[in-house]
Formats: sequence, C-alpha cells, structure tokens
Amino acid sequence: MHRPSPFFHGSELPRLALLTALAVAGCCAVWYFANHRPAPAEPPLRAGPPPAPVQPDKSEVFETVTDRTPMSFRDNAAYVYLLDKARSKTPSELAAEARRDVFLTHLWERPELYRGVPVHIQGAALRVVRFESKLSKTGWLYEAWIVTPDARRYPYDCVFEEPPDGFPIGTEVNERVVFNGYFLKVMKYQAGDTARGAPVLIGKIGWDRRPVDAPAEESNRVLFWSMVVLGTMFLISLLRWVYQMLNFLALPHRRGAPDRTFKDEIPPEDLQAWVESQEGGEDDQSPER
Repeated sequence: MHRPSPFFHGSELPRLALLTALAVAGCCAVWYFANHRPAPAEPPLRAGPPPAPVQPDKSEVFETVTDRTPMSFRDNAAYVYLLDKARSKTPSELAAEARRDVFLTHLWERPELYRGVPVHIQGAALRVVRFESKLSKTGWLYEAWIVTPDARRYPYDCVFEEPPDGFPIGTEVNERVVFNGYFLKVMKYQAGDTARGAPVLIGKIGWDRRPVDAPAEESNRVLFWSMVVLGTMFLISLLRWVYQMLNFLALPHRRGAPDRTFKDEIPPEDLQAWVESQEGGEDDQSPER
C-alpha cells in the first residue's frame, strides 16, 4: 500500500519552528522599544565624603510662610525675595549651587529645614501655564508642574520668569526638563476631590527638546542592531526553507518520462502473433478424448 509522502522532510519542521520563534522575538523587541519610556539621563549619586550640611535661609521674610496651606499674601515677601535671588543668578551658577541630594521626601517631612535651599530636579513637565503677575519685572510668570522618577504621583510646582525659546505651554504637555530653584513651601492645592500638597520651587528651567517618550540614543542603537541580527537570521532561514520546499514540490517532474510508452494502435504482426500464441495454449490445455 502506497503511503503519501509527509509534508515536512528532515529538518524542515525545526527550521520552521526557528522562523516562528525569530518572528515572535522580533515582534516582542519592536513592541518593547516602541512602548518603553526611558528615564531622562541623570548621573546617579555616589557615596563619598560627607556633603556640606544643608543650611536653610534664615531671612525674616520666611517667618510668615506656613506649609500645607494655599499660596496667600503672607507668602508674597518670601516669593519676591526668591524671585530676585533667582534673577541675580545665571542658569549655570544656580545649577552649580543646587542640591542634588534633596528629594521630595525631605521637603515633605521637614520643610522648615530646607526653606530657601536651592534644589535640583529633573523630570517631565506635564502642565505649563503662564499668568500675569506684578511680582515679576516682565509682568509674566510661568508655572510648570514637574514629576520626577522618585515621586511620579506628586509633582513639584516650579515657578520661573524666562522660558526657553519655543517652550510649549498648555495643560497637557510632556516635556523633558531640568529645574534649579529655591524651595519656598509645601503648598496645598485641590486635585479633583482630594487636597494634596506640592513643593514650590522658584528658579530657572532648562528644556530638552526631545520628547519624553522618544527612545534614547542607546535604545535606538540596541534596537537597530537587534533588528539587523534578527532580520538576517530570519531571511537566511526563510530562503533555505523555501529552497527545500521548491525542491520537494518539483521532485515528481524531475524523475523523467517512462521508458515504455503505451499506444492505442497495435501493429498487425504483433496482433497475429498474440492470437496464434493464444490458440496454441488452448490446444495444449484441451483434455484428451
């Protein structure tokens, strides 16, 4: 009994499984890098010699500042004081003196110990508004709500006078920024039906024009070479598999034509010889009488 030949021969099935695995791995890599949101590049803090102690500003303008309350006229003296102080510094000077070891936890738990201390933060500005103010020499102040990797649900309220050229303004933005500013207070504000608090910083902002959700340069490099390797392996395996399948499908045609051919017409002499052979066989097989 003739059995049909299997569809897969030899190593064709393992190679097809390898192609499938490569395709799945490539799709997973593309999905990961397309949805991965790398954190802004920020050199990590390293343990070293004891840092200089934090020295809060002892100016009398802070005597009327009260934490966990909305901004009010009682905060205006300190507000103007910090605006003037930030205005007198260049961005590089302010960045040089800003503390990088002060985080939201410090400001929230003991705000009185960090009053007027310059603080450095880096993160994403999610909301930027502009409003008129007589406290500013330009007549305008900008307010950016910035979230940082250490506290994504609790933003900083950062106030500045001079925005970078082309800096977007709106209630739904997503920009990579650096802010160096003096800590004023923990301000109470209403977020929907819940009262929350946000540290208020007054200083200067820096803007990275790359979108926050754009892959970093290193991620782009890894993605490119990963896709090159996966694509090359997939193409080689696919070509080999297709070549073997074509050979398999063309195999019946490569056996060649049969040596003997059958015709509908029989030559007369062949027919006569066959008839005579049949008659002789009948005589030999007849019973004796």
